[in-house]
Amino acid sequence: MSKRRKKISKRNARKWILSAVVITAVVLLGAVLGTVIGAILNIPAWSPETLYGSETTTLYDRHGKAFYSLHAEENRIQVPLSLIPEHMKQAFIAVEDQQFYEHHGINPVAIVRALIVDIMAGEKVQGGSTITQQLAKNAFLYPDKTWERKIKEMILSFQLESKYSKDEILEFYLNRIYFGSGAWGVQTAAQTYFGKDVNQLNLAESSLLAGLVRRPNTYSPFKNPELAKKRQRIVLNSMVDCGFITQQEADEAYAQELHFKEPVKSQNQYGFFVDYVVDEAERILEEEGLYDNPQDAIYKGGLKIYTTLEPSIQLAAEEAYAQPNAFPNIKSKTGQEVQSAMILLDHRTGEILSLIGGRSYTYQRGFNRAVDMLRQPGSAFKPIVVYGPALEMGYSPDYVLEDAPVTFRVGGQSYSPKNYDGKYRGMITMRTAVQWSVNVYAVKLANEIGIKNGIEFAERLGITSLVKSGRTNDMNLATALGGITKGVSPLEIASAYGCFANNGIRAQHHIIKKIEDNAGNIIYEYRPKYTRVMKEETAWLMTDMLMTVVQAGTGTTARIPGVQCAGKTGTTQNDNDAWFVGYTPHYTCAVWMGYDQKETMKNIYGGSYPARIWKAAMTKAVAISKGEFSVPSGITSVRICKVSNKLATPACPDEQIMASYVGAGSVRQESCDVHVLIDICSETGLLATPGCPTPVQQGFDKTLAPGVPGAIPQEYCPIHGGQVSTHRVTICTDPRHHGRIYLANVSGNGETGGCPGEYIAEIEINNPEQLTHCPLPEHQIQRLPTE
Repeated sequence: MSKRRKKISKRNARKWILSAVVITAVVLLGAVLGTVIGAILNIPAWSPETLYGSETTTLYDRHGKAFYSLHAEENRIQVPLSLIPEHMKQAFIAVEDQQFYEHHGINPVAIVRALIVDIMAGEKVQGGSTITQQLAKNAFLYPDKTWERKIKEMILSFQLESKYSKDEILEFYLNRIYFGSGAWGVQTAAQTYFGKDVNQLNLAESSLLAGLVRRPNTYSPFKNPELAKKRQRIVLNSMVDCGFITQQEADEAYAQELHFKEPVKSQNQYGFFVDYVVDEAERILEEEGLYDNPQDAIYKGGLKIYTTLEPSIQLAAEEAYAQPNAFPNIKSKTGQEVQSAMILLDHRTGEILSLIGGRSYTYQRGFNRAVDMLRQPGSAFKPIVVYGPALEMGYSPDYVLEDAPVTFRVGGQSYSPKNYDGKYRGMITMRTAVQWSVNVYAVKLANEIGIKNGIEFAERLGITSLVKSGRTNDMNLATALGGITKGVSPLEIASAYGCFANNGIRAQHHIIKKIEDNAGNIIYEYRPKYTRVMKEETAWLMTDMLMTVVQAGTGTTARIPGVQCAGKTGTTQNDNDAWFVGYTPHYTCAVWMGYDQKETMKNIYGGSYPARIWKAAMTKAVAISKGEFSVPSGITSVRICKVSNKLATPACPDEQIMASYVGAGSVRQESCDVHVLIDICSETGLLATPGCPTPVQQGFDKTLAPGVPGAIPQEYCPIHGGQVSTHRVTICTDPRHHGRIYLANVSGNGETGGCPGEYIAEIEINNPEQLTHCPLPEHQIQRLPTE
């Protein structure tokens, strides 16, 4: 090849290379320009709220102590820069951005210097990005490693520097960065690692926290305490290099022993209580029209919600539920586990102090049995729908009805209530019926007062689930035994019982006392709501009877020595539900137990497992405040004959008289018609004759057979003379009289019924005028209809 051709070939090669370089440069420049333009066009919108990030909402107990945090993705509590210690600010500047107060968002020199320092140290010691860049990246950008993201970061940094002062940027940054262990921002970090507010941190604590942000998981003092201390040394040395502290101060801070807060493993504690707080907070914020999105405000708005929680009672209740013997170790036929719920409140204020929504807390905002569940209350409903309204209408605790088989016919159908134990007790008082949870008495009394009056009374006490119309409703006698259509929640039945405990005044139940926004402004404060729902005397009489249940009735398991306790058991048909609802002078508590899907329970009654849980929670409550029930001025003490259950007369022996109480305007009781005063010879102790010089009157039971202790003597005094006579009478010997003497009911012309012939007998008696006729309902005489 000739030299000329070689020269041409070389020139062509250089041209091709030059062209390739130019084209490549143009392409690269175009790509860079495209990336820059794309970054500029896609700069995200921003605001101060975005710079701060979402804030954590804090829940406080009734003593003002924080006990729970609510947050979305980031657990953060904002603090102003003025509350952040100077050495904390200096620690971050020293280790993250030593020229922070000098640059305008980007520091090229720092990037190169950081690279050199990191290479010499063998690890990443200093950051190349400025504090402003880190803020821009964390607040607005995704953590992808692309040139476009880096360009956006630089542009946003310039914008931040032009709009905010250095101190404002530093405040945004310190409130936004992540410290590990779920802590975002310096305040949450201080509380998470040291259990104190950021303004209480010393140099040693501040320098350790400043070292975490580079690699929070690696330098966590909970996981890697040695690496955390090594990183702290780097921060302290950087502070010395910047002239913020002396070497001696750095060495002393490094040598100081740090006391870390115990890591929080989970927030399952208080779970059901917190869920109801959140439910109520959402309702309040929505009703008050305070936020467009109440849920966002709760989980991201940094609210302070002051609740009614009493931690000592809540922890005692949770501990009681955790005990192995708190529940039977059996499952239903379908494999269900016995469930339970409990709620305890201060009935004087309506404050809910403790709440358990199930045996275990599995996930947030799940089914909360204490407030969301409706179950039949069984006999625990009797005071609310039968005995309370009866007392309010003037009936007394000693009102007598016969506990015997009975059938009611309503709308062509028959209803025959049965007692839970299958026994019948004859003539009994209301107090006895309450004490032993006698169903027949309750239904008979409900029939007397009218079930409509009972339901109206229950509604005044706060029961909202009763059905008063429609094909299936509660306007029937089954309601007297708690057989209601929808059921009732533990919260509502506890609140209703609280009306008895609070002298007839209903204090509206609530779980939130106050809400503040993130600036500390009060945006909601509970206003107490009190309503008188019954007479004070009614409430006290009901309490007095319910105390008998706990002292010597179906609820003795709930007794607390030295504490006045009133309560009622409840077990529903087929043993699907078991309740114990009761109160002390200051607190009311309801406990339910059963299967979520109704099935029969074995050996679980209101007076067993539920009463034991009630006692455990209430024992802690009364340790705080016990009190005593006070007798209203309208209560009157009366003397009742134990034999007749009527007002005692002078004829009733002292040993057969008991003290009882009635309210003003009480239904008048009949006087005792069993005991009579008889003239007795003071010398012989026999019936006096006209010749006895010093006869005395003594009381005797006229229904007892002759010869039985307490029966009227049959012989007259033989030493003082006087004419006496005997009389032949017809009596009823039905065994249900238990040996008492009653004149037989014998039908005559135009009559039917009366005592059956097999029970009729004749006897000689001296004083037939003292006897009364047979009271058995089926032995009564009826007139035949006239044609």
